[in-house]
Amino acid sequence: MSRQPNPPVLNAPVPLDMPRRREFLRQTFITAGAISLGSFLADDSAAAVLKPEHGHGHGHWPWPGGRFSPFSKFSELQPPNADGVMLPRGFHARVVARSSQRPSAASTYSWHGAPDGGATFATRGGGWVYVSNAELHDGAGGVGALRFDRFGTVIDAYPILLGTSVNCAGGPTPWNTWLSCEEHASGLVWECDPYVANGHRPGRYPDTDGRSLPALGLFEHEAVAVDPFQRVLYMTEDAGSGGGGRVYRFVPTHRDWPPGRGVRPKLRDGRLQVLRIKTFADDVDPSALDLAGRITVDTPPQPVEWVDALEPNQPQRAVRDSYRAAGTTPPGQHFPKAEGMWFFNGIVYFVTSFNQRIWAYDTHHSTLELIYDGNVGDKSKHSIDEPDNLIVSPLGDILVAEDSGNLEIGVLRLHDGTSQPLMRLIGHDDSEVTGLALSPDGRRLYFSSQRGETGHDEDGITFEVTLPFPAK
Repeated sequence: MSRQPNPPVLNAPVPLDMPRRREFLRQTFITAGAISLGSFLADDSAAAVLKPEHGHGHGHWPWPGGRFSPFSKFSELQPPNADGVMLPRGFHARVVARSSQRPSAASTYSWHGAPDGGATFATRGGGWVYVSNAELHDGAGGVGALRFDRFGTVIDAYPILLGTSVNCAGGPTPWNTWLSCEEHASGLVWECDPYVANGHRPGRYPDTDGRSLPALGLFEHEAVAVDPFQRVLYMTEDAGSGGGGRVYRFVPTHRDWPPGRGVRPKLRDGRLQVLRIKTFADDVDPSALDLAGRITVDTPPQPVEWVDALEPNQPQRAVRDSYRAAGTTPPGQHFPKAEGMWFFNGIVYFVTSFNQRIWAYDTHHSTLELIYDGNVGDKSKHSIDEPDNLIVSPLGDILVAEDSGNLEIGVLRLHDGTSQPLMRLIGHDDSEVTGLALSPDGRRLYFSSQRGETGHDEDGITFEVTLPFPAK
């Protein structure tokens, strides 16, 4: 059995001076997406890095054979279509599901309300499944799925998780399951099978319980990112501005996730840990305006360590409050309203929405830095306000959805710190943009308007955007 390689681009240390460090991070994005979740089951040859040709500025990076990313350079947004979707020239949107309605005539399942985090999974014959969380309370949440054939036609819809609450975001796994996160004080991560409909008959759903993963902690879970090379899961806690939320990781034991290509972990036995920046005191916000020496986009990468969570089998917000009341400072720093998270080429990217920041954690060198701050710089050169959901395309494009703001999806350009709106919703003022995901072939982008044009949970709309050419 061949050994999974580490991304070669990360063998060298991250430069400390700002221009060279920005170039280093940019290069991690323009290497091939073969070293990603999809390479979990591939051999070494499939994970070879493709070197890009000479760049042409503005993030427009050509690939061997004349391939370009559709997100690297595109026009300004055009007038909205009938559903209020503004897109660049060459991009086209359609509605694939509406809450409370059946997306397919073959299905008895009505699309869920408040659609949130999502992902896609390839099926045999060239089709795929798009899964979507339901951010509903009191046991009305869960996860629904849309099944597409190879032509992009919705041929079925069904639930893959029922009976949970406030399912916000989550993350796909390299072994083709969906990790759905509950965003409440005792929230769990649930592992779901996106292909559950393979054996179901209409009106009959045999496996919608999912699998709870209490070892991944009890807290206001937002997103999960899997590092299959170092066998670690990273997680964000959306505890709001005053909740002292942390960034976590779960390190399975060797018995839980044994070495070996393609081995699937049990996610039952391991250590729950919190991120701690070595140069900062515990229990502070490292980017707070009133903190001396706070982290800004000009601050060099900071060394970090991971500290075992206190009482990992108890709700973490209550544990922190209890220790503070007893005069003990809980470990780790605040990351206010930590939301979207993604693993790409050895770096974990995550968002803190309330302060409009995007962070990069280097898993090979255990450093953290701030790579985007929507509060500084020329506002005309960036468009991402209140960032929330975040994904990275196989070609290294960072796509960020807004929690509110002007309801855009923005493309972040690391080489110069700017961003450009890829999509804007008009007439959806009381909604938010959720559920970013690219189809397995890279030709379609999915997202939802969580509460649609009325602002009500039962009026969510899930969209598909056809790209001018593949993002892979």
